Amino acid sequence: MAFFAYRKNLERFLYVLALAGVGLTLHIALWYSEGGSAGEDPLCGIGSDCTGVIASDPAPFGVPSAWWGFLFYAVVAIGSILIAKNVGGWGSQFTKGRVVVVVFGWIYSLFLTILQATAIEGWCQLCLYSFFIVSLIAGVTFYSFLKKSHARSLRSAPRGESKFHGIAAAVLLGLLVWDYSNAPQDEATTPLTALDEIDIDSALCTYAPDSPTFDNLEQIVMDYDPVFGPADAPIIVMEFLDPNCNHCKTVHPHLKALAEAYPDSVRVVFKPVAIVGGPTHSMDEIAALYYANDHGVFLEMLDLVFQYQSPATGLSVDILADFAEDLGLDEGDFRRALSEREFASRTVQTRQFFSGMGFTGVPVIIVQGQRISSASRSIACLKHFVEQAKLQL
Repeated sequence: MAFFAYRKNLERFLYVLALAGVGLTLHIALWYSEGGSAGEDPLCGIGSDCTGVIASDPAPFGVPSAWWGFLFYAVVAIGSILIAKNVGGWGSQFTKGRVVVVVFGWIYSLFLTILQATAIEGWCQLCLYSFFIVSLIAGVTFYSFLKKSHARSLRSAPRGESKFHGIAAAVLLGLLVWDYSNAPQDEATTPLTALDEIDIDSALCTYAPDSPTFDNLEQIVMDYDPVFGPADAPIIVMEFLDPNCNHCKTVHPHLKALAEAYPDSVRVVFKPVAIVGGPTHSMDEIAALYYANDHGVFLEMLDLVFQYQSPATGLSVDILADFAEDLGLDEGDFRRALSEREFASRTVQTRQFFSGMGFTGVPVIIVQGQRISSASRSIACLKHFVEQAKLQL
């Protein structure tokens, strides 16, 4: 085996940083890719819009950035082990290869941070943690690579390194088990017959901090907007949603249950907007929803889109056309409407409403002009907000 210089303290620090990044990215994937809520996440600070920013992920090649980050950190961690063992006598080559990986990782992390500060107009504390970890990894990597070595050359790292790697990995595994046990689970839909029996702790139901009151909500309800409930119902519950948004999928049964529980006083107004994966990622699904709404089967189409949701790639026109056919719609006319971008003006106007109201992520739920917090999307809180609105009528 070839000789190489091994800097024990720096290599251990890099390994711990990489494991911290693995834990952070798995936390993001667990809490935010399966319906988790930033309002429940103890790692996402107050005022930090983790839900909105992560929902706006550009997802290169259809892969969410959290998984790209996981891959980066995992490669760095595994690289540290290979370097320590000087596998095949390639310790020096592994060290050089790690520099290349770190350069690309830092550039992409910087891109996401700049995107967060500019185009998304929001910030995510978890994402900033990740950028800080990547920057530390880059700094230590470059320092170790460029620093002239005075260390004694070794065939492999000291034997204690394997023990250190194992202990650090075991600690990470324990933290991941704890994180999984505390992660929010998808809430089951509350039966309508039991809705009146729900106990509500009003202290847990809050409006979004620093959000203005939208007194003109009625004015932005368009004729083409999908509405569930009487068109003249006095209480408006408006949702901006993306059909590829996991959180929107989670809250959808609650909104349907709410409208059915208050058939005379609540109308739910749906406003589809493309956020997940970029401004065009969900356009075909949104067009399919508008087409279905024009033909009286909006909720049925939305249920299908959510059931077969594919946030990374979106649903193809062929799949959506199958849905249309299953719902008794004219498949040929459906395909024509989507190919001719028949609903483009609607999507543009909805996006303008969304941005003009200061929103960056979905779902946004507004009850009688007030936006509710991301931690208050349960059926119990929705009922609480409606009851409060009824008292003000």
